[in-house]
Amino acid sequence: MTAVDDRTNALLEWIKNTQDETLKPSTHSYISPKIEVREFPDSGRGIGAKESIKRSEELLRIPPSFLINFNTVVCHITKHNKNIKLKEPHYLNIYTPFNVQEDKFTKIYSKFSMNELLELTSFQLLSLYLTFENQRGKKSFWQPFINMLPDSSDFDLNPLIWKVLEVKHHDELLKMLPTTTQSHTDKVYKRFIGDYDLVKEVLSEKLEDGDSVHSFLPLELFLWAWMCINSRCLYMTIPQGKTNADNFTMAPYVDFLNHSCNDQCSIKIDVLGFHVQTTSSYTPGEQLFLSYGPHSNDFLLCEYGFIIPKDNKWNDLDISSFIIPLLRPRQEEFLKENDYYDNYTMTKDGLSFRTDVVLAVLQEDYPQTSRKLSALLNGVSDGSAYRSHSNALIKEILHKVLHESDKYKHLEFNDDNDELTRARKRTIGVLYKNRQEIALAVLEELD
Repeated sequence: MTAVDDRTNALLEWIKNTQDETLKPSTHSYISPKIEVREFPDSGRGIGAKESIKRSEELLRIPPSFLINFNTVVCHITKHNKNIKLKEPHYLNIYTPFNVQEDKFTKIYSKFSMNELLELTSFQLLSLYLTFENQRGKKSFWQPFINMLPDSSDFDLNPLIWKVLEVKHHDELLKMLPTTTQSHTDKVYKRFIGDYDLVKEVLSEKLEDGDSVHSFLPLELFLWAWMCINSRCLYMTIPQGKTNADNFTMAPYVDFLNHSCNDQCSIKIDVLGFHVQTTSSYTPGEQLFLSYGPHSNDFLLCEYGFIIPKDNKWNDLDISSFIIPLLRPRQEEFLKENDYYDNYTMTKDGLSFRTDVVLAVLQEDYPQTSRKLSALLNGVSDGSAYRSHSNALIKEILHKVLHESDKYKHLEFNDDNDELTRARKRTIGVLYKNRQEIALAVLEELD
């Protein structure tokens, strides 16, 4: 039996938890006997069908006590603070173990007030918690789940990792990324650093003299926790959520379902927990998938650390970096006032409406008073009056995209490049190939 098999069996034993079935409410989980965790050649570890599965069959039910989200983390942390009494309904159906081994991390938990916990975002709280619980090892209730989370190496293709850890050739690799991917990477980096800096500040107030923040919150480990959350979280409404970004949970076993562009499983959430059902039938040996959303390879790489090498139907081409410098002040002001500034994209099927709008605005000296432009925005006109000049500009931009793609789609591999650097360069090459495919498809339609 392999180490992965051992960890999987430990997770199953933990999550089925039939010994707790006497608790009220029940904490019992359900995992269909028709599925199993196994390795797949193209996608790595995933869930496969052991036997035939029909459409609309329930595959999984994970109760609230075995989900990692703001509610469960608050319950586990406040267990160490006798001054905090949780009375709200969303806390009452969460099981926490009766006997917990204390250590230096639980000592920190005991110093948090309820207000301090509620001031943190879900990302900040869960990142802190996973970083601590990982270090607690066997003392942690969550160890079987944590042991099955991705390794740090599983995120090696993610540009955030290159930038934060300053990996080998990171400057070169980051400069090679398409402009839009660089911009997305910068946004993810800003989110991560903002969370890390704030959690460090909060933690430093809890430490005793002589303790170092880094010993409790190593950058590499916090980055691993943050990436696990970012790549494995699923939508779930959280009562304490300040913004929509707080509404998520992590669900053991469910996160073995790999991404597909097409929905093959559906999710339902109720008081009994997190349910997964099939939306199509499966034959023995087939892999089951869950759609993470309509995401391009650019998004998947920057947020999750992987791409779909072939046939990602959600790929798009963002040409904002070519268009925005062409805008004059009045045009830029108009676009911002009407919420049409930035994010100018196209797919193989053609231009987005936002792109049509900005191309029309570029042809107006006074867009604020243009009846023709107003008619386009209000759906009265199809914008045909702008089409000739718009097509000419799009062709010019797409030829620039093709020139750039030709330069990078076959990246050079120097003799000193290790295999990981080569893999990262190949991934960048796929992004440029995606851009080229869309540019060629749109040009063909315009000719």
